[in-house]
Amino acid sequence: MSKLLKTLVLLGFVAACSPKLQPSPLTSQEVLQLVDDRTYQFNMEYVQPMGGRQRLITGSYTFRVNKDQLDADLPYIGRAYQAPIGTSDVGMKFTSKDFTYSSITGKSNRREISIHLNDQQDIATINLIIFENGNADLRITSVNRQPISYTGNISRLPQPK
Repeated sequence: MSKLLKTLVLLGFVAACSPKLQPSPLTSQEVLQLVDDRTYQFNMEYVQPMGGRQRLITGSYTFRVNKDQLDADLPYIGRAYQAPIGTSDVGMKFTSKDFTYSSITGKSNRREISIHLNDQQDIATINLIIFENGNADLRITSVNRQPISYTGNISRLPQPK
């Protein structure tokens, strides 16, 4: 086998085995309606620390937007400039009830959301780009840590039990 053929076979195998983003079970109209109503959940599938490679994460990590409250339960991989005192939790976990939320419609009807938290000292900004097909990119910039990006999809908020 020639070197070129071996390389092509190897690349085809790697591409076939690489994980793909799970499509959202929602239609594009449902996704945009949830975003406009500010009642949705971002479900993380991949994390990409600054200066690192993208990693598939198993488990259930979410960022929830519910009109008057934000809830984040996301992992953190990266450098911290100042260690949190009194806790062993190193993830991006917080709840906020005092925030400013702005949304604009970008190219291809995607939503570009910027959130500034007024009641969290560590989080500087949260930027979320939501595409019509339900895929989304989330970027959190912290005061005491390197920025981190997450890739996933949008779903409805879970119903309370």
